[in-house]
Amino acid sequence: MSITYILSVTICNMQTGGVSSTAINSSTSTSTGASTTTDGGVTVTVTAPSRLHFSLIDLNGGLGRVDGGIGVALLEPSLKIKVSHADSETEKENPEEVTTVLERIRRGIPELRHHHYKVEILRALPHHVGLGSRTQLALSVARAISVLEGSARALNTFELAKLVGRGGTSGIGTAAFDCGGFILDGGHPFRRDMRADESDAVRVKHSFLPSSASKVPPPPVLFQHPLPDDWFFVLAIPRVKRGAHGDEEVDIFKRNCPIAPTEVEKICRLVLMRILPSVIERDIYTFGESLSMIQQLGFKRLEVELQHSIIKSLFEFFDAHALGYGMSSFGPTTYGVVRGEKNARELAQLASRFLAERHVPASVYYSSVNNHGATVELK
Repeated sequence: MSITYILSVTICNMQTGGVSSTAINSSTSTSTGASTTTDGGVTVTVTAPSRLHFSLIDLNGGLGRVDGGIGVALLEPSLKIKVSHADSETEKENPEEVTTVLERIRRGIPELRHHHYKVEILRALPHHVGLGSRTQLALSVARAISVLEGSARALNTFELAKLVGRGGTSGIGTAAFDCGGFILDGGHPFRRDMRADESDAVRVKHSFLPSSASKVPPPPVLFQHPLPDDWFFVLAIPRVKRGAHGDEEVDIFKRNCPIAPTEVEKICRLVLMRILPSVIERDIYTFGESLSMIQQLGFKRLEVELQHSIIKSLFEFFDAHALGYGMSSFGPTTYGVVRGEKNARELAQLASRFLAERHVPASVYYSSVNNHGATVELK
């Protein structure tokens, strides 16, 4: 008797009139119409997007809110993992970064403390280059386990992010995993006086911290919208010093925040009056130009100033050949915006030659936007 597994995956409605979200149902359907729960032979494969984090918005906090950000999900590069039940010895073979995620999941869901899993990374994202690899891996593992353990433990993406400790500063990676597209998140409540009652202690930030060091849940998504299929991003990832992370990243936040309110106001104006309208109106020229302008403002300017000199050279290169440019998160991933796959392919080839002529080893990609988020396959 053949068995067909049916999985209902969350589908987003990003103001397109699409299907509303549905809950995961990891029961199985047989050819005779019977239903059974998943067993130890089942594997779950999750494919998750990379993301570009264009900019944090408010690292001043003077209005009682902090962070906020804009970004986009990309089809490539992408992460692909396969997860199945396993014994405790097999679990020890998992990569170290997976072990940390599994420990968090078991702390958050005590009934899973005796459950063990094998996690195979079939296609990895580059680490600490500004593509959100840690968030995508953590959410992918958590999503796979949620499916493996059945509908009773199915959690939405926001709940998964809280479970694995992601989204404490930026919500872009979480929203990219969930629905893809262009994303604007609304940041977190902020009280520098360190006073908070028990009702808001778990959601209020009291200092400027990156996601890796923050324990607050992911911020609300204020705006999420698909981008046209012919908008492409060309990514240049030079193999220079990797983006700040860990203690170095925490120290940068502590030393340089709060950002001047005038800088924050300029970013807010760009986001509200140029970037969001350009997304709705499908105006790639204003969109790209606005991203270029943001590189000289607020915390993004600081992130850029900390980079290897090749980043400035790449900015000049993309300024001459693309409709807009920027650096994702703490870099070193640099991107240019173009319309059409042919233009993207040609610009990627130009970027590769540009870097080779300067004897800078690098990876170069081009990709359109992922407008659906992560996908899940159950076998």
